[in-house]
Amino acid sequence: MNYDLEMIEKDGFVAAVLTGTRTPETLVAAAVQASAYCTERQIPHLLIDLRGMRGGLDTLETFEVAGHELPGREAVRRILRSVILDHPENIERIRFFETVAVNRGLNVKIFADEDQAIEWLLADGSGAAATQERG
Repeated sequence: MNYDLEMIEKDGFVAAVLTGTRTPETLVAAAVQASAYCTERQIPHLLIDLRGMRGGLDTLETFEVAGHELPGREAVRRILRSVILDHPENIERIRFFETVAVNRGLNVKIFADEDQAIEWLLADGSGAAATQERG
């Protein structure tokens, strides 16, 4: 796997900044690391920044990543609200990821604008409550 992941604790959330090659394996490995980091520290908000990654996924790969079972998924569902930040040209393509992940009980949203992503991430959590009710 050819990627780097930097975990940065910010005011109210953790930013997981990825660089390297975007493959299903790298995205799943980074998601496992980032969610474990937040779960262990009981930090309920995660921003995953993919803007430093190269490449893209096809539809089937996107589905596989979104549906991948994370270790401790129930704990992740209970405490984690996350956003994925990517370049505008990738947003429509990865909107499918958001749909699949939300349908699987995760509280995640896709953004191209960092300020909007952080605003949603740190909002009152009404989306988190809705996700918990479904889970």
